[in-house]
Amino acid sequence: MRLSGPTNVPPPESGGYQSAEERIVGKGEMAGLVRAFDWSSTSLGPIENWSRELVAIVNLTLCSHNPARILWGPDLVLIFNDAYRFIPGKRHPDALGKPAREVYKEAWPIVGPLLENAYTTGETFYFDKLLVPIDTGSGARDFYLDYTYSPVFENGKIAGLFGLLQDVTTEVLATRDLRNSEARATRVLESIGDAVLVTDVNARVLSMNPVAERLTGWSLTDARGLGLDEVFRILDETTRQPIESPAEKVRRLRTVVGLANHTILVRRDGAEISIDDSGAPVFDENGKLTGVVLVFRDINERRSAERERSAIANQLSLVMDAITDGVLCLDRSWKVIYRNPRALEILQTTGELTGRQFWEAFPEARFEGSPYVEHYYRAMDKGIPGQFEAFYPGPRQAWFSVVVQPADYGIVVFFRDVTHQRREAEALRDREARLNAIYSTSLDYIGLLSPDGTLIDCNSASLDFAGSTRADVVGKHFASTPWFAATPGAPELVHRAIARANSGEMFRSELPLIRPNGETLLFDFSLTPVRDANGAVVFLVPEGRDITEVKRTEAALLQSEKLAAVGRLASSIAHEINNPLESVMNLIYLARHAPPADAERYLEIADQEIRRVSIIANQTLRFHKQASKPQAATSADLFSTVMSIYEGRLRNARVRVEKRFRTDEPVICFQGDVRQVLNNLVGNALEAMPFGGRLLIRSRKGRDWKTSRPGLVLTIADNGAGIPVAVQKRIFDAFFTTKGTAGNGLGLWVCQEIVDRHHGRLRVRSTQRPGRNGTTFTFFLPFDPACD
Repeated sequence: MRLSGPTNVPPPESGGYQSAEERIVGKGEMAGLVRAFDWSSTSLGPIENWSRELVAIVNLTLCSHNPARILWGPDLVLIFNDAYRFIPGKRHPDALGKPAREVYKEAWPIVGPLLENAYTTGETFYFDKLLVPIDTGSGARDFYLDYTYSPVFENGKIAGLFGLLQDVTTEVLATRDLRNSEARATRVLESIGDAVLVTDVNARVLSMNPVAERLTGWSLTDARGLGLDEVFRILDETTRQPIESPAEKVRRLRTVVGLANHTILVRRDGAEISIDDSGAPVFDENGKLTGVVLVFRDINERRSAERERSAIANQLSLVMDAITDGVLCLDRSWKVIYRNPRALEILQTTGELTGRQFWEAFPEARFEGSPYVEHYYRAMDKGIPGQFEAFYPGPRQAWFSVVVQPADYGIVVFFRDVTHQRREAEALRDREARLNAIYSTSLDYIGLLSPDGTLIDCNSASLDFAGSTRADVVGKHFASTPWFAATPGAPELVHRAIARANSGEMFRSELPLIRPNGETLLFDFSLTPVRDANGAVVFLVPEGRDITEVKRTEAALLQSEKLAAVGRLASSIAHEINNPLESVMNLIYLARHAPPADAERYLEIADQEIRRVSIIANQTLRFHKQASKPQAATSADLFSTVMSIYEGRLRNARVRVEKRFRTDEPVICFQGDVRQVLNNLVGNALEAMPFGGRLLIRSRKGRDWKTSRPGLVLTIADNGAGIPVAVQKRIFDAFFTTKGTAGNGLGLWVCQEIVDRHHGRLRVRSTQRPGRNGTTFTFFLPFDPACD
């Protein structure tokens, strides 16, 4: 059958014809055969008469690295490149220049109708893994080919077919049983398509095939005459910058060119397609560049798969780099084929692990009864995963927690160094043993309750209180135990304490308890909540400390200090009264022997001195007069009584008193106790200034810095020698004194007790820096302290 089609027409340009050597490019075998072939014996005629399109497509075919061929003219005359030679087999090179019907006679029933249809209709066809019988010279043999043909136009008419193929016979036979690989390969191969676009020498579009129209989004009618850069817009996928036009590159290099990797084509509608392509020059018979032919294909799916694989690989790499476990992958020859960075850190090996034989790299892992050997071989040989914790006796001398999983290629080992955790666990067991010993032998009463108040455990000392056994108390509600049964009101108090502790608040109170024998003991009782990691109360810890003797001792000390304070007060009063009485005696003597006018003046002065003695006596009575309930008093009331006692001492010691009362708002307090605190602080200030100085007495409103509770702030400051830092830390301790035998060390301790009873604060600041020496005591009293 002979197909109708255009005849070859000599180029219209004048100036003669080029030779075959000049028109046909390339250095391969087929390029030489094409140039040497007697084409005048075929319907194509001499090479010198070939059209520009035919020359261009022949050059493109000869320069292609993939198997490519041309079927030209009505006879579909075959021209092919070096990569295609295996298809004709022993018929090479005789197949060159022969009609396709002769060359492919054994396969013509299959491919003939397709080729004739493509030549007649201009439709591009593509087959993936097409089964084609080919005569190899030793008999027909089945080949699987990726098979494509695209029509080539000449003067607007179909002049021939251009096709690419690839022999995938080996791949098909090798991957027939690999379904997943076959599916992926099929999807990739099905996405391959050829588009052809022809431009003139100025890179203006001359023609496009339907595939090119589909990929670019431009119809040939709209694109013809436009610049290639407008129709074929390509960008670098990474930088998003325009890439050099392939037409410009062909014009510059005058040879076949290919696009760089990661090239995207921007369609007319703005959509983007990943492509690869090649471009070939079109020369006229004079060797003058007359245009460019571009062949490109859609590789979107391949690029998407590559990006997906790259993303997954990057994510997996990031995960493996970030995990705290070491990871080793071993193949079936026990060679390390992968390790993550953490593995090197944990194992502290010298040199790279990858590529080394595991048992040679870690010989210490082989020992009698080694779990490493047992679990690794079981996972490798039987596919059974394992998990264990074992000591590694090598240089690391460490404990490892190991998980081994079988894999297709061998095994995967996940491991971590747990030496520190094991040591901590051992230390924790030691601490628990010590705590249990302390708990069991402590003389304090200690127990453990559930949040609802049920007793879970208690120590021996608590059982001795009521002569109980563990069976008598464990499992009972804490308030119902023998510890509180004999004390009226105690069970109710325990219920309230449990409710408060369950809300997360620690309960603490002094609690008198009556033993079964009738003896009453005073306890410092507390109930402390224990929380879990989420903040929920999971246990309650009751603790009772017998403070009966402590309280008796404290009471004796307080009484002792009060007696000492009375003694110091009596001494001060005696000193203050003695001076005016001596004056009265002298004035009476003078009055007896003086004229009447002078005697009257002397008696008036004596009367003033006697009134002063009366005032001192009244103030003394007020000083320790203590009401049964707290009463209101202003700062002036509290200080006036104290300062009147020290009036003579202040004058004789040359101490200048500076008073500043900024508030007259009263506080509710036990006035006698507060005056005792102020008396002690003023007395200490005077002792710090034996050679005179300044005494600052001030009052103002303020707030407790911890609770923001409003109250009265009383300040006593001096510019004496100051208190050493080491002494400041102990001044409120009982029996601590710097006065030798002249002091008992209870003054400030009692002051602190009084302040605590009023829910106040007593703070001290002192310095011995030259020029800035002195001490300041700040006494904060809440306006309504609810004194204990």
